Amino acid sequence: MAGKPSNVTGSLITIGDEILLGDIQNGNARHIAAELRARGFLLDRMITVGDIEDDIIENLGQCLEGSRFVIVTGGLGPTDDDRTCAAVSRAMKRPLICNRDYARWLRDRLAKWGVEWSREVEKMAELPEGAVKLGLDSAGFSLVHNDIPCYFLPGVPEEVKLLLAKEVIPDLEARFPNRRTYIKHIVRIQGMLEAQINERLRSLEPVEGVEIGYYPQGRENWVSIFVAAPNEVQCRALMKSAKDKIVALIGARHIIGHNDDCLEKVIGRLLRERSWRLVIAESCTGGLLSSKITAIPGASDYLDRGFITYSNRAKSELLGVSEQLLCVHGAVSEQVARAMAQGAARNAGAEVSIAITGVAGPAGGSAEKPVGTVFIACVTPAGEKVQKYSFGTGTREQIQESSAQAALAMLWELLSGGEPPLPCD
Repeated sequence: MAGKPSNVTGSLITIGDEILLGDIQNGNARHIAAELRARGFLLDRMITVGDIEDDIIENLGQCLEGSRFVIVTGGLGPTDDDRTCAAVSRAMKRPLICNRDYARWLRDRLAKWGVEWSREVEKMAELPEGAVKLGLDSAGFSLVHNDIPCYFLPGVPEEVKLLLAKEVIPDLEARFPNRRTYIKHIVRIQGMLEAQINERLRSLEPVEGVEIGYYPQGRENWVSIFVAAPNEVQCRALMKSAKDKIVALIGARHIIGHNDDCLEKVIGRLLRERSWRLVIAESCTGGLLSSKITAIPGASDYLDRGFITYSNRAKSELLGVSEQLLCVHGAVSEQVARAMAQGAARNAGAEVSIAITGVAGPAGGSAEKPVGTVFIACVTPAGEKVQKYSFGTGTREQIQESSAQAALAMLWELLSGGEPPLPCD
Protein backbone atom coordinates (compact mmCIF):
# COMPACT_ATOMS: atom_id res chain seq x y z
CA MET A 1 0.00 0.00 0.00
CA ALA A 2 1.41 3.37 -1.00
CA GLY A 3 2.25 5.72 1.84
CA LYS A 4 1.46 9.37 2.19
CA PRO A 5 2.81 11.46 -0.71
CA SER A 6 5.96 13.29 0.27
CA ASN A 7 7.99 16.27 -0.85
CA VAL A 8 10.75 15.14 -3.20
CA THR A 9 13.49 17.76 -3.03
CA GLY A 10 16.82 17.94 -4.78
CA SER A 11 19.81 20.14 -5.48
CA LEU A 12 20.93 21.96 -8.60
CA ILE A 13 24.54 22.91 -9.34
CA THR A 14 25.25 25.12 -12.34
CA ILE A 15 28.89 25.32 -13.33
CA GLY A 16 30.65 28.06 -15.27
CA ASP A 17 32.85 31.10 -14.78
CA GLU A 18 30.75 32.87 -17.41
CA ILE A 19 27.75 32.74 -15.06
CA LEU A 20 29.65 33.99 -12.00
CA LEU A 21 31.24 36.79 -14.01
CA GLY A 22 27.85 37.94 -15.29
CA ASP A 23 28.61 37.26 -18.93
CA ILE A 24 25.49 35.12 -19.36
CA GLN A 25 22.23 34.73 -17.47
CA ASN A 26 21.54 31.52 -15.59
CA GLY A 27 18.50 30.63 -17.67
CA ASN A 28 19.08 26.91 -17.16
CA ALA A 29 18.40 27.20 -13.42
CA ARG A 30 15.09 28.95 -13.95
CA HIS A 31 13.94 26.45 -16.57
CA ILE A 32 14.93 23.41 -14.54
CA ALA A 33 13.27 24.69 -11.36
CA ALA A 34 10.00 25.49 -13.14
CA GLU A 35 9.85 22.19 -15.03
CA LEU A 36 10.58 20.17 -11.91
CA ARG A 37 7.93 21.99 -9.87
CA ALA A 38 5.31 21.38 -12.56
CA ARG A 39 5.93 17.64 -12.18
CA GLY A 40 5.99 17.40 -8.41
CA PHE A 41 9.67 17.98 -7.60
CA LEU A 42 11.25 20.88 -5.72
CA LEU A 43 14.75 22.26 -5.37
CA ASP A 44 15.88 23.00 -1.84
CA ARG A 45 19.15 24.54 -2.97
CA MET A 46 20.56 26.11 -6.12
CA ILE A 47 24.33 26.62 -6.30
CA THR A 48 26.51 28.22 -8.96
CA VAL A 49 30.25 27.47 -8.95
CA GLY A 50 33.08 28.40 -11.27
CA ASP A 51 35.26 26.09 -13.34
CA ILE A 52 37.37 25.08 -10.35
CA GLU A 53 37.56 21.34 -9.76
CA ASP A 54 37.94 21.54 -5.98
CA ASP A 55 34.91 23.84 -5.68
CA ILE A 56 32.81 21.47 -7.77
CA ILE A 57 33.89 18.53 -5.56
CA GLU A 58 33.08 20.41 -2.36
CA ASN A 59 29.61 21.51 -3.44
CA LEU A 60 28.74 18.15 -4.97
CA GLY A 61 29.63 16.48 -1.69
CA GLN A 62 27.38 18.84 0.26
CA CYS A 63 24.46 18.23 -2.09
CA LEU A 64 24.85 14.46 -1.87
CA GLU A 65 24.47 14.63 1.91
CA GLY A 66 20.96 16.06 2.07
CA SER A 67 19.24 15.68 -1.31
CA ARG A 68 17.08 12.98 -2.83
CA PHE A 69 18.41 13.83 -6.29
CA VAL A 70 21.10 16.06 -7.78
CA ILE A 71 21.24 17.82 -11.15
CA VAL A 72 24.46 19.40 -12.44
CA THR A 73 24.81 21.50 -15.60
CA GLY A 74 27.95 22.60 -17.43
CA GLY A 75 31.58 21.56 -17.71
CA LEU A 76 31.18 18.53 -20.00
CA GLY A 77 32.94 19.89 -23.09
CA PRO A 78 36.40 19.20 -24.55
CA THR A 79 38.25 22.30 -23.32
CA ASP A 80 40.61 22.66 -20.37
CA ASP A 81 38.01 24.50 -18.29
CA ASP A 82 35.50 21.62 -18.60
CA ARG A 83 36.20 19.80 -15.34
CA THR A 84 32.91 18.22 -14.27
CA CYS A 85 33.79 14.60 -15.11
CA ALA A 86 37.14 14.84 -13.33
CA ALA A 87 35.46 16.39 -10.30
CA VAL A 88 32.80 13.65 -10.17
CA SER A 89 35.48 11.00 -10.48
CA ARG A 90 37.35 12.38 -7.48
CA ALA A 91 34.27 13.21 -5.38
CA MET A 92 32.69 9.76 -5.80
CA LYS A 93 35.94 7.80 -6.12
CA ARG A 94 34.91 6.45 -9.50
CA PRO A 95 37.64 6.09 -12.14
CA LEU A 96 37.06 7.61 -15.57
CA ILE A 97 36.30 4.97 -18.20
CA CYS A 98 35.91 5.48 -21.93
CA ASN A 99 32.33 5.03 -23.11
CA ARG A 100 33.05 3.22 -26.37
CA ASP A 101 29.63 3.79 -27.93
CA TYR A 102 29.88 7.53 -27.34
CA ALA A 103 33.49 7.64 -28.52
CA ARG A 104 32.51 5.83 -31.73
CA TRP A 105 29.63 8.24 -32.32
CA LEU A 106 31.89 11.24 -31.74
CA ARG A 107 34.53 9.85 -34.11
CA ASP A 108 31.97 9.26 -36.87
CA ARG A 109 30.50 12.72 -36.49
CA LEU A 110 33.90 14.42 -36.62
CA ALA A 111 34.77 12.40 -39.72
CA LYS A 112 31.64 13.71 -41.46
CA TRP A 113 32.73 17.24 -40.62
CA GLY A 114 36.28 16.59 -41.80
CA VAL A 115 37.71 17.15 -38.31
CA GLU A 116 40.52 14.98 -36.99
CA TRP A 117 40.15 12.97 -33.78
CA SER A 118 41.99 14.51 -30.84
CA ARG A 119 42.73 13.92 -27.20
CA GLU A 120 40.45 16.86 -26.32
CA VAL A 121 37.47 15.19 -27.99
CA GLU A 122 38.33 11.79 -26.54
CA LYS A 123 38.11 13.40 -23.10
CA MET A 124 34.36 13.91 -23.63
CA ALA A 125 33.82 10.14 -23.86
CA GLU A 126 35.56 9.43 -20.52
CA LEU A 127 32.82 9.11 -17.93
CA PRO A 128 32.88 8.10 -14.24
CA GLU A 129 32.52 4.37 -13.61
CA GLY A 130 28.85 3.37 -13.51
CA ALA A 131 27.69 6.33 -15.59
CA VAL A 132 24.83 5.84 -18.05
CA LYS A 133 25.03 7.99 -21.17
CA LEU A 134 21.98 10.19 -21.75
CA GLY A 135 21.65 9.84 -25.51
CA LEU A 136 24.50 10.19 -27.98
CA ASP A 137 23.72 13.48 -29.68
CA SER A 138 24.85 15.65 -26.75
CA ALA A 139 27.04 15.47 -23.67
CA GLY A 140 25.28 14.22 -20.54
CA PHE A 141 25.11 11.19 -18.28
CA SER A 142 23.51 9.91 -15.10
CA LEU A 143 24.58 7.66 -12.27
CA VAL A 144 23.29 6.53 -8.90
CA HIS A 145 25.60 7.21 -5.96
CA ASN A 146 24.66 6.01 -2.47
CA ASP A 147 21.09 5.50 -3.74
CA ILE A 148 20.90 9.14 -4.92
CA PRO A 149 20.21 9.62 -8.65
CA CYS A 150 22.54 12.22 -10.14
CA TYR A 151 22.17 13.80 -13.56
CA PHE A 152 24.99 15.63 -15.31
CA LEU A 153 23.86 17.81 -18.21
CA PRO A 154 25.70 20.10 -20.64
CA GLY A 155 25.42 23.85 -20.23
CA VAL A 156 23.88 24.54 -23.65
CA PRO A 157 20.26 25.62 -22.89
CA GLU A 158 18.70 23.75 -25.83
CA GLU A 159 20.42 20.52 -24.80
CA VAL A 160 19.44 21.01 -21.16
CA LYS A 161 15.78 21.39 -22.11
CA LEU A 162 15.88 18.31 -24.33
CA LEU A 163 17.63 16.02 -21.84
CA LEU A 164 15.54 17.27 -18.93
CA ALA A 165 12.31 16.44 -20.77
CA LYS A 166 13.40 13.16 -22.39
CA GLU A 167 15.67 11.66 -19.75
CA VAL A 168 15.80 13.33 -16.35
CA ILE A 169 12.15 13.97 -15.48
CA PRO A 170 10.87 10.59 -16.74
CA ASP A 171 13.55 8.85 -14.66
CA LEU A 172 12.68 10.91 -11.57
CA GLU A 173 8.97 10.18 -12.04
CA ALA A 174 9.71 6.46 -12.19
CA ARG A 175 11.92 6.57 -9.07
CA PHE A 176 9.57 8.74 -6.98
CA PRO A 177 5.99 7.90 -7.99
CA ASN A 178 4.48 8.78 -4.61
CA ARG A 179 5.04 12.53 -4.44
CA ARG A 180 3.01 15.64 -3.74
CA THR A 181 1.47 17.86 -6.42
CA TYR A 182 2.46 21.53 -6.77
CA ILE A 183 0.76 24.32 -8.70
CA LYS A 184 1.84 27.93 -9.00
CA HIS A 185 -0.42 30.69 -10.26
CA ILE A 186 0.30 34.38 -10.90
CA VAL A 187 -2.33 37.12 -10.61
CA ARG A 188 -1.08 40.20 -12.52
CA ILE A 189 -2.21 43.56 -11.15
CA GLN A 190 -2.09 47.15 -12.46
CA GLY A 191 -2.86 50.41 -10.70
CA MET A 192 -2.06 49.32 -7.12
CA LEU A 193 1.04 49.54 -4.98
CA GLU A 194 2.42 46.41 -3.36
CA ALA A 195 1.48 47.75 0.08
CA GLN A 196 -2.09 48.38 -1.05
CA ILE A 197 -2.36 44.84 -2.36
CA ASN A 198 -1.02 43.44 0.89
CA GLU A 199 -3.53 45.50 2.85
CA ARG A 200 -6.46 44.17 0.83
CA LEU A 201 -5.32 40.57 1.21
CA ARG A 202 -4.61 40.82 4.93
CA SER A 203 -8.01 39.35 5.74
CA LEU A 204 -7.16 36.07 4.01
CA GLU A 205 -7.17 33.22 6.49
CA PRO A 206 -4.08 30.97 6.38
CA VAL A 207 -4.76 27.68 4.60
CA GLU A 208 -2.50 24.66 4.96
CA GLY A 209 -0.65 24.00 1.74
CA VAL A 210 -1.26 27.51 0.30
CA GLU A 211 1.42 30.20 0.23
CA ILE A 212 0.90 33.77 -1.00
CA GLY A 213 3.77 35.93 -2.26
CA TYR A 214 4.18 39.43 -3.67
CA TYR A 215 6.47 40.37 -6.58
CA PRO A 216 6.85 43.87 -8.07
CA GLN A 217 7.37 43.53 -11.83
CA GLY A 218 7.99 46.96 -13.34
CA ARG A 219 4.67 48.79 -13.46
CA GLU A 220 2.84 45.60 -12.52
CA ASN A 221 2.60 43.85 -9.18
CA TRP A 222 2.22 40.10 -9.09
CA VAL A 223 0.54 38.01 -6.45
CA SER A 224 1.81 34.44 -6.58
CA ILE A 225 -0.18 31.52 -5.23
CA PHE A 226 1.77 28.35 -4.50
CA VAL A 227 -0.23 25.27 -3.57
CA ALA A 228 1.00 21.87 -2.40
CA ALA A 229 -1.37 18.93 -1.89
CA PRO A 230 -1.33 15.12 -1.91
CA ASN A 231 -2.91 14.95 -5.38
CA GLU A 232 -3.91 17.08 -8.35
CA VAL A 233 -7.63 17.18 -7.51
CA GLN A 234 -7.02 18.60 -4.03
CA CYS A 235 -4.34 20.91 -5.37
CA ARG A 236 -6.61 22.44 -8.01
CA ALA A 237 -9.44 22.84 -5.51
CA LEU A 238 -7.18 24.73 -3.10
CA MET A 239 -5.87 26.86 -5.95
CA LYS A 240 -9.34 27.80 -7.21
CA SER A 241 -10.47 28.77 -3.74
CA ALA A 242 -7.40 30.93 -3.11
CA LYS A 243 -7.53 32.56 -6.55
CA ASP A 244 -11.24 33.40 -6.30
CA LYS A 245 -10.74 35.04 -2.89
CA ILE A 246 -7.78 37.10 -4.12
CA VAL A 247 -9.60 38.32 -7.24
CA ALA A 248 -12.60 39.32 -5.14
CA LEU A 249 -10.46 41.24 -2.62
CA ILE A 250 -8.29 42.98 -5.22
CA GLY A 251 -11.12 43.83 -7.59
CA ALA A 252 -11.32 42.58 -11.16
CA ARG A 253 -10.74 46.05 -12.64
CA HIS A 254 -7.15 45.99 -11.35
CA ILE A 255 -6.30 42.55 -12.76
CA ILE A 256 -4.88 42.48 -16.27
CA GLY A 257 -4.65 38.69 -16.42
CA HIS A 258 -3.07 35.55 -15.05
CA ASN A 259 0.23 33.71 -15.49
CA ASP A 260 1.59 34.60 -18.95
CA ASP A 261 -1.13 37.17 -19.73
CA CYS A 262 1.31 40.02 -20.37
CA LEU A 263 -0.04 43.44 -21.30
CA GLU A 264 0.88 42.95 -24.95
CA LYS A 265 -1.17 39.78 -25.15
CA VAL A 266 -4.17 41.21 -23.30
CA ILE A 267 -4.15 44.37 -25.43
CA GLY A 268 -4.11 42.25 -28.58
CA ARG A 269 -7.07 40.27 -27.32
CA LEU A 270 -9.05 43.42 -26.54
CA LEU A 271 -8.31 44.92 -29.97
CA ARG A 272 -9.19 41.70 -31.77
CA GLU A 273 -12.51 41.41 -29.90
CA ARG A 274 -13.50 44.89 -31.14
CA SER A 275 -12.01 44.50 -34.63
CA TRP A 276 -10.03 47.69 -33.98
CA ARG A 277 -6.74 48.56 -35.66
CA LEU A 278 -3.77 49.98 -33.76
CA VAL A 279 -1.12 52.41 -35.00
CA ILE A 280 1.99 53.37 -33.03
CA ALA A 281 4.09 56.54 -33.15
CA GLU A 282 7.40 56.48 -31.27
CA SER A 283 10.18 58.93 -30.72
CA CYS A 284 12.40 58.26 -27.67
CA THR A 285 11.61 54.51 -27.60
CA GLY A 286 12.76 54.05 -31.20
CA GLY A 287 10.46 51.12 -32.03
CA LEU A 288 10.59 49.31 -28.67
CA LEU A 289 6.82 49.50 -28.16
CA SER A 290 6.20 48.20 -31.68
CA SER A 291 8.61 45.35 -31.02
CA LYS A 292 6.69 44.35 -27.88
CA ILE A 293 3.35 44.39 -29.71
CA THR A 294 4.65 42.37 -32.66
CA ALA A 295 6.27 39.79 -30.36
CA ILE A 296 2.78 38.34 -29.83
CA PRO A 297 1.73 35.80 -32.49
CA GLY A 298 -1.20 37.06 -34.55
CA ALA A 299 -0.38 40.75 -34.02
CA SER A 300 -1.12 41.33 -37.71
CA ASP A 301 -4.80 40.93 -36.82
CA TYR A 302 -4.81 44.35 -35.16
CA LEU A 303 -1.52 46.22 -35.67
CA ASP A 304 -1.69 48.38 -38.79
CA ARG A 305 1.65 50.20 -38.80
CA GLY A 306 4.24 51.99 -36.73
CA PHE A 307 6.03 55.31 -37.14
CA ILE A 308 9.49 56.00 -35.69
CA THR A 309 9.56 59.78 -35.85
CA TYR A 310 12.78 60.66 -34.10
CA SER A 311 13.35 64.08 -35.63
CA ASN A 312 11.03 67.08 -35.64
CA ARG A 313 11.01 66.88 -39.44
CA ALA A 314 9.73 63.29 -39.29
CA LYS A 315 7.02 64.28 -36.81
CA SER A 316 5.86 66.97 -39.21
CA GLU A 317 6.15 65.02 -42.47
CA LEU A 318 4.78 61.68 -41.33
CA LEU A 319 2.37 62.63 -38.54
CA GLY A 320 1.36 66.17 -39.49
CA VAL A 321 2.63 67.77 -36.28
CA SER A 322 2.80 71.50 -37.01
CA GLU A 323 6.15 73.26 -36.91
CA GLN A 324 4.58 75.98 -34.79
CA LEU A 325 3.55 73.42 -32.15
CA LEU A 326 7.09 72.04 -32.10
CA CYS A 327 8.64 75.49 -31.82
CA VAL A 328 6.32 76.74 -29.08
CA HIS A 329 6.08 73.65 -26.89
CA GLY A 330 9.04 71.49 -27.95
CA ALA A 331 9.07 67.89 -29.17
CA VAL A 332 8.78 66.62 -25.59
CA SER A 333 5.43 68.05 -24.58
CA GLU A 334 1.81 67.18 -23.98
CA GLN A 335 0.77 69.06 -27.09
CA VAL A 336 3.16 67.26 -29.42
CA ALA A 337 2.38 63.83 -27.94
CA ARG A 338 -1.32 64.43 -28.57
CA ALA A 339 -0.65 65.67 -32.11
CA MET A 340 1.52 62.60 -32.81
CA ALA A 341 -1.25 60.24 -31.70
CA GLN A 342 -3.91 62.13 -33.63
CA GLY A 343 -1.78 62.29 -36.76
CA ALA A 344 -0.92 58.61 -36.63
CA ALA A 345 -4.58 57.62 -36.27
CA ARG A 346 -5.60 59.97 -39.06
CA ASN A 347 -2.92 58.83 -41.51
CA ALA A 348 -3.57 55.12 -40.88
CA GLY A 349 -7.35 55.34 -40.56
CA ALA A 350 -7.02 53.31 -37.38
CA GLU A 351 -9.36 53.36 -34.40
CA VAL A 352 -6.60 53.33 -31.78
CA SER A 353 -3.23 55.08 -31.68
CA ILE A 354 -0.50 55.48 -29.08
CA ALA A 355 2.37 57.97 -29.17
CA ILE A 356 5.53 58.38 -27.06
CA THR A 357 7.90 61.34 -26.92
CA GLY A 358 10.49 62.03 -24.24
CA VAL A 359 14.08 62.50 -23.10
CA ALA A 360 15.77 59.11 -22.77
CA GLY A 361 19.19 60.58 -22.00
CA PRO A 362 21.83 60.53 -20.88
CA ALA A 363 22.05 63.96 -22.55
CA GLY A 364 19.34 66.29 -23.83
CA GLY A 365 17.61 67.14 -20.58
CA SER A 366 16.94 70.58 -19.16
CA ALA A 367 15.79 72.10 -15.89
CA GLU A 368 12.25 72.21 -17.24
CA LYS A 369 12.38 68.80 -18.90
CA PRO A 370 15.04 66.65 -17.20
CA VAL A 371 16.17 63.27 -18.47
CA GLY A 372 13.35 60.78 -17.89
CA THR A 373 10.56 63.21 -18.83
CA VAL A 374 8.15 61.40 -21.13
CA PHE A 375 4.72 62.19 -22.54
CA ILE A 376 2.41 59.44 -23.76
CA ALA A 377 -0.82 60.04 -25.66
CA CYS A 378 -3.51 57.60 -26.67
CA VAL A 379 -6.50 58.01 -28.99
CA THR A 380 -9.44 55.59 -28.96
CA PRO A 381 -13.07 55.77 -30.13
CA ALA A 382 -13.95 56.53 -26.49
CA GLY A 383 -11.70 59.57 -26.26
CA GLU A 384 -8.12 60.77 -25.82
CA LYS A 385 -5.64 60.73 -22.96
CA VAL A 386 -2.23 62.35 -22.49
CA GLN A 387 -0.07 61.77 -19.44
CA LYS A 388 3.31 63.04 -18.29
CA TYR A 389 5.78 60.64 -16.66
CA SER A 390 8.99 61.25 -14.78
CA PHE A 391 11.20 58.18 -14.93
CA GLY A 392 14.04 59.76 -12.98
CA THR A 393 17.71 59.32 -13.73
CA GLY A 394 17.74 55.72 -14.85
CA THR A 395 19.84 54.52 -17.75
CA ARG A 396 18.74 55.18 -21.31
CA GLU A 397 17.59 51.57 -21.63
CA GLN A 398 15.63 51.74 -18.36
CA ILE A 399 13.84 54.93 -19.39
CA GLN A 400 12.96 53.46 -22.78
CA GLU A 401 11.67 50.27 -21.17
CA SER A 402 9.64 52.19 -18.58
CA SER A 403 8.17 54.35 -21.34
CA ALA A 404 7.09 51.35 -23.41
CA GLN A 405 5.58 49.64 -20.37
CA ALA A 406 3.72 52.81 -19.39
CA ALA A 407 2.31 53.04 -22.92
CA LEU A 408 1.10 49.45 -22.72
CA ALA A 409 -0.52 50.18 -19.34
CA MET A 410 -2.30 53.21 -20.78
CA LEU A 411 -3.57 51.20 -23.73
CA TRP A 412 -4.87 48.50 -21.38
CA GLU A 413 -6.54 51.08 -19.16
CA LEU A 414 -8.40 52.74 -22.02
CA LEU A 415 -9.33 49.53 -23.82
CA SER A 416 -10.51 47.67 -20.74
CA GLY A 417 -11.98 50.48 -18.69
CA GLY A 418 -9.58 49.48 -15.94
CA GLU A 419 -8.20 51.59 -13.12
CA PRO A 420 -5.76 54.34 -14.22
CA PRO A 421 -2.17 53.20 -13.61
CA LEU A 422 -0.25 54.84 -10.79
CA PRO A 423 2.13 57.59 -11.86
CA CYS A 424 5.80 56.62 -12.05
CA ASP A 425 8.21 58.88 -10.16
